Amino acid sequence: MGIAVIYGSSRRNGNSEQLAKRLVEGFEVDHIHLTEHHIEPIKDYRHSEKEPYPDDDYRSVIERVLAQDRLVFATPIYWYGASGLTKTFIDRWSQSLRENKDEFLAKLRGKSAWVIGIGDDEPQLKGIPLIQQFQYIFEYTGTSFEGYILGKANRPGDILEDKFALASVEEIRVKWREALN
Repeated sequence: MGIAVIYGSSRRNGNSEQLAKRLVEGFEVDHIHLTEHHIEPIKDYRHSEKEPYPDDDYRSVIERVLAQDRLVFATPIYWYGASGLTKTFIDRWSQSLRENKDEFLAKLRGKSAWVIGIGDDEPQLKGIPLIQQFQYIFEYTGTSFEGYILGKANRPGDILEDKFALASVEEIRVKWREALN
């Protein structure tokens, strides 16, 4: 059971990363920090001649994601949605769909996914648009949306005070360990 954690924060060791690392500790994990990769915004080539996509890190990152069975998207909640880094990466999935839709969707189908969203302004309520967005993404791609954690934090380390988020992490870890046995 390999896990890809896709970190969408521009800050290393921020609250979303701290919670995600706590979630996957002891499991086989590929930690993917989007801030360490150059991924250009999507260019809409749907209604034009096929033009080359940017020569950036998107292909290597998506290959790492697709190589794992479980996906964890960890992002701060910015303006009631995913961080720009996270959104840009997912927007580029349109490139993969255009290049070979059936193959791309077949690789995502059967994977399971979780979302970690961290915010400071009532994240249990105002983080719901983030979760809905991921629900639609996973529905479209055939990825099994297994759950989410919406945590409350602002300053680095604040997430360690969110007892509900920490309990949610432990609940998921128990399920994962049971699945291994």
